[in-house]
Amino acid sequence: MANVTKFVFDVYYEHFWKSQPPIEEVEACIKEDLTRYPNTHLYTLKTKDGQIFGAINAVLWKGTYELAFEREYNLNIRELIKTRGLNPPQVWHLGRFAIDRKFVNENQVLKGTQTLFFKLLMTCAFSHVCTDPNNIMIAESEVQLWKVGKLLGISSEILGEARMVLGCESLPVIDTGAGLQSFVDKHKHLLNYV
Repeated sequence: MANVTKFVFDVYYEHFWKSQPPIEEVEACIKEDLTRYPNTHLYTLKTKDGQIFGAINAVLWKGTYELAFEREYNLNIRELIKTRGLNPPQVWHLGRFAIDRKFVNENQVLKGTQTLFFKLLMTCAFSHVCTDPNNIMIAESEVQLWKVGKLLGISSEILGEARMVLGCESLPVIDTGAGLQSFVDKHKHLLNYV
C-alpha cells in the first residue's frame, strides 16, 4: 500500500510541479492509508516486471473517522447526507487515482492507451459503489480529470470550490451508485482484464 501512495504523490508532483513531493506529506498519507487498509480495495496497473503505472482505491467509509476530504474542503459527510435526505447503505471514498502519463507515452506498447486505463480503473472503483443504487461515492477530482470524466459520461456533482490537493487543483465531488451505473455497464467488459 505504501508504494502505491508514494507512486501517486510522485506522479502528481512530477506532472504539476516538476518536483518531488514533500516527504512529510507522503509519510502522513501512508500512515493514514494504512489505518484504512482493511476497508480498502486497491487497484494497480503494472508492467510485467511489477512497475506501477496506474492506481486507484475505493475505501468503504464506516463513519468512525474524519476523512481528509472533509478537512480539505470543510465539508461534513454526515451533514451532506442528512441535508440531501439520503440514506446510503454505504459511503465510498475514491482516491489515490493516478496514471503515469509520461511513462505510458514513452512506452511503445502502452502509448495511446490512457483513456482505456482511465476507464478500467474507474470501472473497478465504481463497481463497489454500484452494488446498491443508493450508495454514495465521494472523491477529490483533479479539475482536468473531472472534465475528462464528464466527456466520458461521469456526471458527478461538484460540492465546493477547487483547492490544491496533491499538488494540483482538485474539486470535491459526489455521486451515487445509480448515477455511476451507466458508466460501469458500458465498461464492465474491461473487468475481464482484472
